[in-house]
Amino acid sequence: MSNKKVYRLTESRVFCMNTWMHIHTMPNGDILPCCVSKWGAPMGNLYKDTIENIWNGSEYKTVRSNMLNEIPVDSCDRCYKEEEWGNKHSYRRIINNRYAHLYDSLVEQATDATGFTNKMEFRRWDFRFSNLCNLACTMCSPSCSSKWVDIENKMFLKNDEVKFKTSNQDLELFINTIKSQSNIVDDIYFAGGEPLIQPEHYEILKHIDNVGRVDKINFTYSTNLTSLKYKSTNVIDYWNKMQRVKLQISLDEVDADRLYYIRYPAQLDEIVNNIRQVNENFTDSLHKWVITPTWNLMNTHRIKEIVGFFKDNNLLPQMFYTSSEWENDLHNIILQYPDHMSISAASLSWKSELRTKLTEYKQWYLDEMIPLKQPHVRMQATQVFLSSIDRFFNALNDSTRIDPGVYKDWYSRLDRVRETSFVKTFPELAWHLE
Repeated sequence: MSNKKVYRLTESRVFCMNTWMHIHTMPNGDILPCCVSKWGAPMGNLYKDTIENIWNGSEYKTVRSNMLNEIPVDSCDRCYKEEEWGNKHSYRRIINNRYAHLYDSLVEQATDATGFTNKMEFRRWDFRFSNLCNLACTMCSPSCSSKWVDIENKMFLKNDEVKFKTSNQDLELFINTIKSQSNIVDDIYFAGGEPLIQPEHYEILKHIDNVGRVDKINFTYSTNLTSLKYKSTNVIDYWNKMQRVKLQISLDEVDADRLYYIRYPAQLDEIVNNIRQVNENFTDSLHKWVITPTWNLMNTHRIKEIVGFFKDNNLLPQMFYTSSEWENDLHNIILQYPDHMSISAASLSWKSELRTKLTEYKQWYLDEMIPLKQPHVRMQATQVFLSSIDRFFNALNDSTRIDPGVYKDWYSRLDRVRETSFVKTFPELAWHLE
């Protein structure tokens, strides 16, 4: 293995294999290098140009060239920040490790100094076919949630927002392009909107099943798990056919009223019942699920109560006991945007309170949760957990400046339209609107 290859895959602060074997499509057709890339600077738009032209367009070539020359890429700022906070398992690092075996064929042998590549192989799929979603999560937007469109129109008296972000004609052409690569894909990541209510999700699954590869691909879902059925299809039937599948369940609270506010209008009982069904069916080590809360100003102080709920109600998945994945995924998403919901934007007094809560949680987890795991994984799980908690403290050490007038007005409009109340739901956070 060459020194250059080792450096880029393990030591580089900017290099990422994603740019050579993956694209991320937004519901409006924008193409980004990956799902954590900064919005607003797309590589192109699927509904305005062909994927082949975008793949070797000036934007993509510049990103590849910069990465090869160790020049930071503006749209990759989230991974840089995560690594600054101490995340040893940032998305960039995970991808470099997972796809190191493709470096020679896709980077060294196929790419010139300008960033042009003569290969287009989508080994990892992450296509957001539309913004169709049945929730309007408080930290989300109309770009990724059709449910948000009516709310935002009423909040700001707009009437020109297109509800569903998609183009049927171009989408059909794109899906056919995806199908043509179904024999080489290794990993498929379904997210949304909400993938379990999107017809394109089931169209892709049916095609992969028909070509005999449903048991040869690693599937990962980011889902709110509010529903397990689409028309006459129970998605668990597909999951049982898959050799490897992992559900990352977006559940931010275990208090019904708080969850309703954060992931409006989610019903806690429905989601918990669906988790129980999944738990009953996922009985081997290759079928996994984990909760992946978006840790933000509204729920970080209740981290012990949220995690403890799964222990107290006998809801921990098998993967909790047998690996450290639970510790990594559970604590992975620390909200950065919108910035007024970030813990980095908390007042000094609330940051002090959060440090106290996190310190209590840290000791509780080591005393109560780690001993439940199988002996051979306790040491690794402890290391992953402690590293994850350090990220929270590092995020608190960041200072995000916000404009109080803007977000106070935003919450006021939001509560009026949804008939909710931030202060009544989160009385301990009343200071945030004062």
